[in-house]
Amino acid sequence: MLSNLINRQILREVILVVFIGLVMLTFIPFGSVTPFPFAFAAIGMFVLAIISGLLFGEPRQTRSVFSIALLLLVVLTGWTFIQTIELPSNWLANPAWSAARDLAGVQYAAISVEPADTLASILWIALPFVTFLTGLLLCDTDQRARKVLTGLGLTAGIVAVFGLLQFLLFPNILIVVEKRAYLDSLTAVFVNRNTAATFLGLGTLLMLTLVRDITRAYSNYPPGEPGRNALLLRSWIYILLLCACFTALMLSRSRAGIFATFAAALIYFPWLVINWNGSRRHLRPAPRWRSLLKLLSAIGFVVLLLTVFAGQAILRAQERRLEDDDRFCILPGIWRAISDHWLTGTGLGTFRTVFSAYRDPACGIFGVFDRAHNFYLEGFLGLGILFPIATVIVFTVLARVFRRGFAQRRRLRHYVLLGLAATILVALHAAVDFSLQIPGFAVFYSAFLSAVVAICLGRSNGEADMAYERPLTT
Repeated sequence: MLSNLINRQILREVILVVFIGLVMLTFIPFGSVTPFPFAFAAIGMFVLAIISGLLFGEPRQTRSVFSIALLLLVVLTGWTFIQTIELPSNWLANPAWSAARDLAGVQYAAISVEPADTLASILWIALPFVTFLTGLLLCDTDQRARKVLTGLGLTAGIVAVFGLLQFLLFPNILIVVEKRAYLDSLTAVFVNRNTAATFLGLGTLLMLTLVRDITRAYSNYPPGEPGRNALLLRSWIYILLLCACFTALMLSRSRAGIFATFAAALIYFPWLVINWNGSRRHLRPAPRWRSLLKLLSAIGFVVLLLTVFAGQAILRAQERRLEDDDRFCILPGIWRAISDHWLTGTGLGTFRTVFSAYRDPACGIFGVFDRAHNFYLEGFLGLGILFPIATVIVFTVLARVFRRGFAQRRRLRHYVLLGLAATILVALHAAVDFSLQIPGFAVFYSAFLSAVVAICLGRSNGEADMAYERPLTT
């Protein structure tokens, strides 16, 4: 009797809800940058991944991506562990250990200059990968993948509303503690405005997609049928949440975050406008001049939004030139550090220690650079040549996934463009900031990416197409 009531499909739905809830809990407490929330998130996600793997097995449609991601996880965590152990005859050991042996009699020698920190960093690598793998295990249909995206989009909208209220009513408070940095900027639940901007930019793209879907569902809903008014109410709520995400993004005053979002919007929004009604076989193709007019109008609208609403970010960019920004001043020093350790790296999580020897006094003598403000360079310095190889593999796999999704999906093709635009947003901002190194955002983006990949590699059918016309509930 119990087995009939709780079948595998219901169990998968329950675990999917838990998965979405766990992703939300990961980024809410300051992005889980402190040990306790991070440990809670890691334990919860690892347990959920094990349960999902044992119950449902390897995903069918996304098997190739799942295997590549799992292989990358094993290789990266394995190499990080190797960096912490003492190899025979001090093979590949960092030269700093020789100086430590001469000065202090230290007998240990490893690739990493701080083995304990590098060993602890394994979890920081594993958590986003495990989140992505778990999402692939659970998103076995388009409906479930869309539920994940809907849950993430609505959560981003609610966080944006919370951030706006907090910024307007209690500007010196960050959730429940005193705000010590970025007092002039909206940071929502994050400490850093740049991470908040990346999150809100992704949330804006998600809510734009949900608004498109809900308005289409409303326009196709028969007049007079029960539930039409409720659907109209949901449409207005989604529109308000979209406006909240966009407004919060502008108030973050993050130059790179805002401009990366607009770069992504220039890819996604024009296509969305041209194909707002979807591609249907019984509709005649629109004249080319009309499509061109829509394209130019959409591009002009995005540029107009940037000009009108991004004034504070533009002013910051004009007041502080690139050569005056510390993030760009330290780049030569980072490159020198990489050139000295390009093969093996200095150990993941060791940037703060290693960079101090390469710091240019011209960049200022105050403060400590504990981040490179460049995800790619810090990864290269920490892991060595393995990191750029892994990065190329990831981008190549994603490019193939998006290409296949764009070629094969019809009604859900805008989700493929959403994934491409969001990836461009995150990739661009990662070149000047460390949003991907914040566990909460890394988990959020990994969950988002797993759902998009599941849609790209899914198989459409009549039932799925009919389900697409019905609004989702979370």
